[in-house]
Amino acid sequence: MSGLIGTVQAGVIDPTQPVEGQSQLALSEQWWQWALGIPAASSPLTDVDGSRANLNNAGSVFFLAGGGGNVSRTIEVPAGKPLFFPILNIAYVFTPETGEACDGVANPVACALSFIPLSGVTNLHATLNGQNLLTYPSYRQTSTALSSVNLPADTFWSGLNTGAHDFVTDGYWVALEPLDRGSYTLAFGGESVWGALEVVDVLRVPEPSSLLLTLCALAPLAAQWRRRACEAGA
Repeated sequence: MSGLIGTVQAGVIDPTQPVEGQSQLALSEQWWQWALGIPAASSPLTDVDGSRANLNNAGSVFFLAGGGGNVSRTIEVPAGKPLFFPILNIAYVFTPETGEACDGVANPVACALSFIPLSGVTNLHATLNGQNLLTYPSYRQTSTALSSVNLPADTFWSGLNTGAHDFVTDGYWVALEPLDRGSYTLAFGGESVWGALEVVDVLRVPEPSSLLLTLCALAPLAAQWRRRACEAGA
């Protein structure tokens, strides 16, 4: 695979359409369950080189983390799986153990979203090998109901209990069809009232495992054929 540059085609999935049978809003919530469910010390949210990208990331859709500030990583991406990543995103986690502003209100979702406004968003961008990925009218996914995440003991916030916590999320997300074998440069980011983000990921897609198994199975046959050919020509 060394030196092979992947061929980029129009592989962006319409944000209004499901991916592997799930809405992209549901995937955005599952992304947070994945990212926040891993102890902070090994979280993909603080991954600076790509070494944590595959941690607990074995579902039918492969998640890519965002990051804070400027991040550059190299990630091996499984063949045959769609990719899903945030350009800019944010979550509000309910913490009743520390006092909860939205506890007991009539509409906790609206209350929580009011604390994480994605206002003033500018310069949203996402490219794959230089090709613009943002061709649909909107990539925004906003919670319409509470979701739940199981927080580990080592989380990003002190004083929280382990276990289930409700949360809501808002953000801009991209879903990509599975990439062909090769190497790709994915760049994305933007700016909001919460700060700026710029991520550059080098994605390496290996041969599909089924193809590798086929090649491994054929190798002894090829060797046997060569041996017989040599014997016939002797």
